[in-house]
Amino acid sequence: MSRESRVGMSATDAVSLPSGGSGMVGDDDQSITHRAYVQIRAGLISCRLKPGSRLKIAQLQRDLDISQAAAREGLSRLAAEGLVTIERNSGFRAVPLSVDGYRELADACLTIELPLLRSSIARGDFAWEGALLSAYHISSRVLAQVGDDEISMDAYVRHREDFHRILFARCDNQWLMRAWSQLYAQQMRYRHTFRELARYERGLHEDHRRFLDAVIDHRVDEAVAMWRDNHDKIVAFIEANLDHAVPQPARKRRTAER
Repeated sequence: MSRESRVGMSATDAVSLPSGGSGMVGDDDQSITHRAYVQIRAGLISCRLKPGSRLKIAQLQRDLDISQAAAREGLSRLAAEGLVTIERNSGFRAVPLSVDGYRELADACLTIELPLLRSSIARGDFAWEGALLSAYHISSRVLAQVGDDEISMDAYVRHREDFHRILFARCDNQWLMRAWSQLYAQQMRYRHTFRELARYERGLHEDHRRFLDAVIDHRVDEAVAMWRDNHDKIVAFIEANLDHAVPQPARKRRTAER
């Protein structure tokens, strides 16, 4: 069984690609547009494209070596995912991070995760268990090495997402998976605003191990209870640090014209 079929929908499958028609030209157009979508999405999630900033198509074309048409199409798809807004006469803008709105986002994500978790554990097989253990080993090793550089932070967030996707992969409701993918992408942006969360999560190692044991043993209710408890700890930690971590939009200075 291939990794793709075992893990399920990937991060870039949350928005389906339009049909390119028959022939190689259509396939090439799809490939270029898909690459633009993936690159811009990564920039938004990592906050290298700053929350609240205007996204200039010409600049994206230069920075990512993509066509303007591909950049525009990628941004339109990301607007459908809620990572980008379209403003009349102003083009595209990265969605800002909201201190006040984080709790609603986190709770919405949990609402989707609980049925995903129950279904996936109930339907999990030996291959899924092996993939999950492997993903956990990698993500925990990466977490232990997170430092002050962007590369290690990117790896931490990426492998954490990989673990989650494998954890939920056995759920047979793809609508739930798509909804979770969109919400989780929004949550990942908060993880790139400060590094203290990675250090905090290191201290939850034993909690993570007990949760993984419950999942592998198919103790569904126990695993769900642990998942909810971990969620509450993480949300409380993030909320306690958001005021210092989330960049606030600069206020425009009011100048008196005489």
